[in-house]
Amino acid sequence: MSGTLTPITLLTGFLGSGKTSLLKRLIHQPEFAGCAVIINEFGDVGLDQALVSDSADDQDIQLLDSGCLCCLASSAIQDVLGSLYYRRLRKEIPWFDRVLIETSGLAEPGPIINSILGDNSLSRQYRVAGIITTLDAGFGETDIDTYREAELQLMMADTIVLTKLDLQPQDRGGRLSAWLTGRNPTARILDNRLPDAGLAAALIASVSHAPAATRQAPSTAAPSPLHHLFKYGITSVVADVPEPVSWPAWADFVQQVQHEFAGQLLRFKGVLAFQTEEQTMAVHAVHHLFSPPQPVAGTPPGLIGKLVFIVRDMEPEIVENAVSRLRTHSADPV
Repeated sequence: MSGTLTPITLLTGFLGSGKTSLLKRLIHQPEFAGCAVIINEFGDVGLDQALVSDSADDQDIQLLDSGCLCCLASSAIQDVLGSLYYRRLRKEIPWFDRVLIETSGLAEPGPIINSILGDNSLSRQYRVAGIITTLDAGFGETDIDTYREAELQLMMADTIVLTKLDLQPQDRGGRLSAWLTGRNPTARILDNRLPDAGLAAALIASVSHAPAATRQAPSTAAPSPLHHLFKYGITSVVADVPEPVSWPAWADFVQQVQHEFAGQLLRFKGVLAFQTEEQTMAVHAVHHLFSPPQPVAGTPPGLIGKLVFIVRDMEPEIVENAVSRLRTHSADPV
């Protein structure tokens, strides 16, 4: 089923962090040739020079010279995604293999993901592959400490792209990477000074599997030691489920999370082995909405059984209790 769903990647980042500049680089790379790009705010669009005259039938969808589509979304994201899907089937627009949504600088990722997962039609057509967040090397820390939206964009990211490092002291990148690892220990951190081709390939790879990480997640379920310092009480909890889980235990776990702390769950992601499945399965949730587990290949062994919870104003023991129940019920004889 996973192969039939078109992957969606969110490109987020606070105001002035370099989202549009990054997007302009990516859309000219071969990896993005079969991509539909949705820009969810007209005011931030800086792609005029990339647009070409042989556009689609309406003014909102245009063909870029790289071969990908650009949709300047003026309506709800559900309407845009639905329209793209059916126009692709009718061959009114070129075929696309993935979607990239650039959000506004003040957008929270959660509601956008919820609008996709919570739509019965879209959830059968698309899957959320990951979140890429741009971070200004000079002002990012201040933005995160000041603005709730910047904090949420950081904590929900699968991949963080550091921008404007060329304007900072030479040792700034290493110190900032260490600080970001403390905040979001499972996110992959990339430097946008990489060559365009290398950066595009790295970003495609970072959202090809879940969770997107270049280093093994911590083996403990305890949060970062800095979690009490996090503004707005946002922190991450990493838990281990090393043995295959049963489908009844998974259903019970989902119900428990939805009942007990879905309102405090910003995002949940991981890869699990299931007792009756040959492949490992990627699992995702935003708040109370859980995506159906999807087969995923090529996950590093050290990431199988890792679950990452991004929560707000909640003690980690509540998460660990739910995970412990998942382990226990999976071990129960059927």
